[in-house]
Amino acid sequence: MELVICDLLFIIHIMFRKFFILITILCLLLQADFVLAQTLTPNDPYYNKQWYLDTLNMPEVWPQEIGSSSVVIAVIDSGVDIGHPDLHDNIWVNQKEIGGDSIDNDQDGYVDDLNGWDFIDNDNDPRPKYSSNCIADLTCVQEAIYHGTLISGIAAAVGNNSQGIAGIGWQTKIMPLRVLDDYGNGSTENVVQAIDYAIKNKADIINLSFVGSDYDGQLAAGIERAYNAGIVIVGSAGNSELNWVFNNEVQGFVQTSQPVDLDVNKRYPVCYLSGQGEKMLIGVASSDANNVLSKFSNYGSSCVDVVAPGQDVFGALVYDANAPRLNEYYGGNFSGTSLAAPVVAGIAALIKARQPNLTNKQIRDLILNNTYNIDNLNPTLAGKLGHGLIDPVKIFKVMAVSGIGSKLIKSDEKTIYYLASNGKRYVFPDDQTFLSWFDNFDGIKQVSNSDLAQIPFGGIITYRPGSLIKITTDPKVYEVSKGGVLRWLVDEQAASLFYGSNWPNQVHDVSDAFFTNYKLGDNLDATVSFNPLTEKLSVGSIEENLGL
Repeated sequence: MELVICDLLFIIHIMFRKFFILITILCLLLQADFVLAQTLTPNDPYYNKQWYLDTLNMPEVWPQEIGSSSVVIAVIDSGVDIGHPDLHDNIWVNQKEIGGDSIDNDQDGYVDDLNGWDFIDNDNDPRPKYSSNCIADLTCVQEAIYHGTLISGIAAAVGNNSQGIAGIGWQTKIMPLRVLDDYGNGSTENVVQAIDYAIKNKADIINLSFVGSDYDGQLAAGIERAYNAGIVIVGSAGNSELNWVFNNEVQGFVQTSQPVDLDVNKRYPVCYLSGQGEKMLIGVASSDANNVLSKFSNYGSSCVDVVAPGQDVFGALVYDANAPRLNEYYGGNFSGTSLAAPVVAGIAALIKARQPNLTNKQIRDLILNNTYNIDNLNPTLAGKLGHGLIDPVKIFKVMAVSGIGSKLIKSDEKTIYYLASNGKRYVFPDDQTFLSWFDNFDGIKQVSNSDLAQIPFGGIITYRPGSLIKITTDPKVYEVSKGGVLRWLVDEQAASLFYGSNWPNQVHDVSDAFFTNYKLGDNLDATVSFNPLTEKLSVGSIEENLGL
């Protein structure tokens, strides 16, 4: 089966007064934990061109999770510009391979595959391939050259780096696997090889932003291998296709472009089912800035699971100073379900970063079961849009409230422990330390005293970085940094500058007995560049803070 990039269309409180006091009090209470009182808007200069990030309320999500370098999205596509200034820090590195020694160090069949693989030219350079004048000569398709880089930027451009754009996950890694040429064409064989490569190299998510019209058993089997290996697979629903329709006005057939109802006419790989009839891919259709299905987007709830923004997208482009019309790092007004899929892949990566122990099915369920119903905005397509518009804010609220994926345990006593991946339990010395890491006490598993005794004790958990603490016998106030390092706020000016005038209400008392778990670091004064929210985000989990 030949695959084609056919799903790209490059188309250029007011509050009642009686509630005011209540809301004001609530806001003041939330300031007691500065994390809950803030949103996080990145400083990337083109962020204001990325309308879909505000539509998805990503500034409300990023204070909880910005992604992890341990989570990898395999972008199986037309190649990725791995030297792009907004992508190169997030390009996956094969730690088992020694680059440039011409030896297959990890014995995976690919020599010097340091950053992925090109399955078309069979080499270790996963960037797009083209001749310098191919666009002018019409021997390539400019959009095909951009395709994989655009997708990677949407999912995982480095965020908050004062450069270009922000991805969904600011620290998520991209594994570039090239299977589509400079026309956007590719073969099933190459895609299957890339899928197996992603499985072998432990990718967490696979993004497939292409469609074909024919069922192919080889590709279906490859996707099922990835699904059974625990990988989250995201696929685009596809775009309008050209058809001949009889026109009464001209009394003849005319060519029109119409989206496909996938309930009637299947497209692949988005419509593949496992051997047990289970949906293996998260199928993604495209919406516009008004949460209306894009006119070009395919639909049909048997294959479409969610809808995500994919229209008029501004993103990262392939840059080549020596190739005409490839001399911009960024550009806009690209559209297609191809670009909606990496939005969902990026959200899946954030979920995986937040709770690494979740299975691909759990991640899929979190995405599908926490959406925004947009049937009322699309009345002619009601019931055809899967679960609705992806809602990352709702997803992370559910995760926080339910404790999904957390490893919190306690026995008959009140003490709560964190069960770490090293098999040891770490104790929260008091409720306030616990609440610096979690929003509430939900999701804690009850175990017997005998079972608890079988788990070796690992140590004591310190406050989450960014918190303010002191001991009752010492007037000094300290900021907690990663690993329990304390930084003394030398005066009230520094405390107010970093935490606001309400900073005294954010200080927690620690008993002398537990204060010994911390160690002193550099002082904080008004001349130091410091942000408590950034400090909080310096660790994504308790295990990172413990150095496990």
